[in-house]
Amino acid sequence: MKFLLGTLILLLTIPFVTSCNRNPFFPRLTDYVSSVWTPQTTVGELLTNFTNSYIYRDSLRYADCISENFVFLYFDADDGRFNQWYRRTDLEATGALFRTYSQIRLTFGSIPDTIRNFSYPDSLLSFQVFFNLEIGEFLPIFGYAYFEVLKESDGKFRIQTWRDDV
Repeated sequence: MKFLLGTLILLLTIPFVTSCNRNPFFPRLTDYVSSVWTPQTTVGELLTNFTNSYIYRDSLRYADCISENFVFLYFDADDGRFNQWYRRTDLEATGALFRTYSQIRLTFGSIPDTIRNFSYPDSLLSFQVFFNLEIGEFLPIFGYAYFEVLKESDGKFRIQTWRDDV
């Protein structure tokens, strides 16, 4: 009788114990269906992750949106010419921005479906899009961003070049 009772208790606790190995409030990292993050297999998915990395101030997701060979170009009004920085400097600057401001909102203007749905590998795609960046309580920054994107060997699109035309 004790053996039967012990076996019954063991059989009833096994499902409970095995169901506790997964936190129900933490989605699987590859579960894109219930997530704001996408697999970045199209340009539209890349831009969704890029925008969300600003909104959620997620520097790791931001880093996944830019290529190892990334170049950011901006107009330096003091020098009267375009200047540039590379991936490392951009990650440091963007990380500082994310840490400093609690509210950041980035929105893009209308993006044609031909660009949004672009998914060809090994093809550099260049396009320009209107953006609006709101940082904290400051006046919004708006202008045009020129992007060059490439689908890399891991199947994800990443930004190769970003030029601000503010």
